[in-house]
Amino acid sequence: MARELARLEVSPARRGFGVAMQGGLGLFLLYIVAVQPLGNATASLILAAAGFGMLYFAWQFWSSTETGLVLTTEGLFGADGRVFCRFEDIEKVDRGLFAFRPSGGFVIICKQRVKRGWAPGLWWAVGRRIGVGGATGRAGGKQMADIISVMLTERGEEIKQMGE
Repeated sequence: MARELARLEVSPARRGFGVAMQGGLGLFLLYIVAVQPLGNATASLILAAAGFGMLYFAWQFWSSTETGLVLTTEGLFGADGRVFCRFEDIEKVDRGLFAFRPSGGFVIICKQRVKRGWAPGLWWAVGRRIGVGGATGRAGGKQMADIISVMLTERGEEIKQMGE
């Protein structure tokens, strides 16, 4: 059985703040269209679409941040059971200053392509890259990246054997 090494979740305060900002912007855009219709129908349609889009993204953010990510001695998994990658599939972890990564997070570069997906504020997966972080805490993301880096070295074999 795999031992849990780290868990990364979005705090309730960050979750509520993110939903409030996105939902508030969506409602504000719809309010502008309803109260002060622009002379141009195209502009009104674009603002209304942007407002509904922001409400949709707020809902997506709320539903995707209900769960978290779990790092075990076998690899990275979603708390809902989704398999992101196993340690043998990880090539490296990139959390450099100029890395294309989520805010306060890191990127896992895998040896093979991963299943595409996106959970706003938590993770994204495209090609061989998995971005972890965004609305999660910076310390939790750094800790998880450090653990993955250690597990990719020879010392990681000792940790895996301790978990068995």
